[in-house]
Amino acid sequence: MHTHPCRPLLPVIAFVLALSATAGSARQSAATLPIGKTESGQAGNNADAAYQFKAAGAGVLTVAVVGDGDVEIAVTDEEGQPVLDGTSDRDLFGSTGTEELSVVLTEPGAYRVLVRSVDGNPTKFQIGASWLSMPAFAKPGDPDRRPSQARSLDIGQAHEDSIDTDSGDPWDWFVYTPKEAGTLTIILRPISTNSFDLTLEAFTTTDFTKPTASSDQDLQGHSANESLSLDVPAGQKVFVKVYAGFGSASGKYRLSSSLIR
Repeated sequence: MHTHPCRPLLPVIAFVLALSATAGSARQSAATLPIGKTESGQAGNNADAAYQFKAAGAGVLTVAVVGDGDVEIAVTDEEGQPVLDGTSDRDLFGSTGTEELSVVLTEPGAYRVLVRSVDGNPTKFQIGASWLSMPAFAKPGDPDRRPSQARSLDIGQAHEDSIDTDSGDPWDWFVYTPKEAGTLTIILRPISTNSFDLTLEAFTTTDFTKPTASSDQDLQGHSANESLSLDVPAGQKVFVKVYAGFGSASGKYRLSSSLIR
C-alpha cells in the first residue's frame, strides 16, 4: 500500500465527474444480476450485456454463462475496471459459449458483470450467479487501486514504485497527459532482485476492460520487463495500469516514458 505526496485535485475531480456520468448511465441500463437463479440475455452488435450487483461486504461472487456463440465475462468495480482475477474466456468443456468465473470481492460497493460477444455477433445466453458472504475476506483498499486515484507523472520523469499482491496491492494506476501530439513510449523495468511477473496496460478511454495498448512480452527473458507505444494527441489523458500478471507477486519496479514528436 502506497502513500503519495499531495497533488492537484482538479484534474482528478474532473475525471471522477466524467467517469461517474459514464458509469452512472451504464448502471441505469444494467439489469439486476440473477442470484440463485438463471435468466436469458443477449449480447452482440458491439454492445455488452450488463448486470449490476451490490455487495454489502466482502464475499465470493460466482457467475456462470452458457451461450450460443463465443462469449467472455468480466466482473468490474464501480469505475469499470475488472476486479482481481475478474475476467474469463476459458471455453469450458470445449464450448466457446460456456464460461464460469468466481471472484473474491474484498470491499462493499457497486459491481457490474459484463457478458461480451467475442466476435461481435448477436449471441443469446443463459446467466446465473451466487453470492457467499465472507466478512473475513475484507481488506482495506489500496489508495491507488482505481483510475480516479491515478498518480500523475510527467513524461520523461522516471518513477519507482512497488507491487505486493499478498498485502492487498495487486496493481498501481498512473496518468500521463502529453502537452504535444506524438508517440508516447512507456517502459517498465524491475529493480528488485527477486523474480516476479508484471503486465503493463495503457487506456485512452474510460472503458477499462479494453486497453488501447498492452504488454506482457517478458522482454529479455524477464517476466517484469515490458514496453508499449501509442500515438496520442496533445492533452490526451493516458491512464496506465501496472499489475501482477500471474499469481502472487512482490517487488519494486521503475516506469520510464518518452514522447517522440
